[in-house]
Amino acid sequence: MRRWEARLLAAGVVLTGLSGLVYAVMKYLMAGSDPDSRLGHAWQPDALKAHILVAPILLFGLGIVFRGHVAVQLQREERDGRRAGLAIAALVVPLVFSGYLLQALTGEVARQWTGWLHTALGLVFALLYLLWGLTWTMNDI
Repeated sequence: MRRWEARLLAAGVVLTGLSGLVYAVMKYLMAGSDPDSRLGHAWQPDALKAHILVAPILLFGLGIVFRGHVAVQLQREERDGRRAGLAIAALVVPLVFSGYLLQALTGEVARQWTGWLHTALGLVFALLYLLWGLTWTMNDI
């Protein structure tokens, strides 16, 4: 992986992860001051917008990694490190689709379940990246 690719991926993970974490804290852990409002914090809509706007950076970085690393590794006979990489790759697909679904769904129950799924997948992805992906990304930065 080239240095700029590693930096782009790391920036995408950090920006998307932090904005998602800030939004999740505001949505799920804060109680708003207005009892008639569903917002946990006044900046909650802005945190969501930030998360939606920075997520394409992560998707672009993941696409570069897929093209330059995942696709190449899948063609090789070598099996070292394949399970961890495939686990992260398999996690990305439902994470991305659930994020897009949240913007399109109109039913309250469907949005709620999809939101929890997206939050859980995002947390697992961020933890896996911190534990595994950051080590190989930092070697390239």
